[in-house]
Amino acid sequence: MPDTGLDARGLEYGAGTGTRGHARCRALLDAAAALFVEKGYAGTSLSDVLRVAGGSRTTLYAHFGDKDGLFRAMMEEHCARVLDGMAPDALALDAPAGSVSEQVADPEERLVRIALHIMHALTEPQTTAILRTLISEGARIPDLVETFVRVGPERTRERMAGCLRELAEAGRIRVADPDAAAQAFCGMVTGNLLMERLILPDRPVDMPAVEAYVRACVHLFLRGAAPSPSAS
Repeated sequence: MPDTGLDARGLEYGAGTGTRGHARCRALLDAAAALFVEKGYAGTSLSDVLRVAGGSRTTLYAHFGDKDGLFRAMMEEHCARVLDGMAPDALALDAPAGSVSEQVADPEERLVRIALHIMHALTEPQTTAILRTLISEGARIPDLVETFVRVGPERTRERMAGCLRELAEAGRIRVADPDAAAQAFCGMVTGNLLMERLILPDRPVDMPAVEAYVRACVHLFLRGAAPSPSAS
């Protein structure tokens, strides 16, 4: 999966510093991400980050500002990666480069793949670390919470709505309000797993059971719960 953080956003962190500056920023960000997962936000100090990544506080402050800045950079990069994986070409794992497979063109399989991608993202330790930090530190860093909502859940729903709109325009599904449908779909798919990851982050995830649940959700979303005409 392409790096959509430092590398793909024009070196937003460490801009104009050249290859060495970029490498230092990359090392600091990677070290911070690993430590936030291992020790939590409150348990991670800038000294910890510098001990793992090397470099100086001057470099860290110049490119990220402080620990909140490191967390923001890690969070934005992580959310961008998740969104990047929702693109049709990213979902068409078995298709030739630049094309979309017939499976992904099928509405049910396309929605299953998107939902499974989101569910896999929820199982990543970095996702759990981000969410638990925002819950515990939210009152102190409300701007970071707002940023996460904007670059994470809201953009995920926008991407999902775009997918539903595209399928509807192609006559593959019938959706009157793609935005509302996207919100309902994301909530239905993620609700149970999201709660479990927040409360029991160390509990092993049964991915076959998750996939079965996702497929059931997609089936319900596309076909509804009403009896078929032949059953009446």
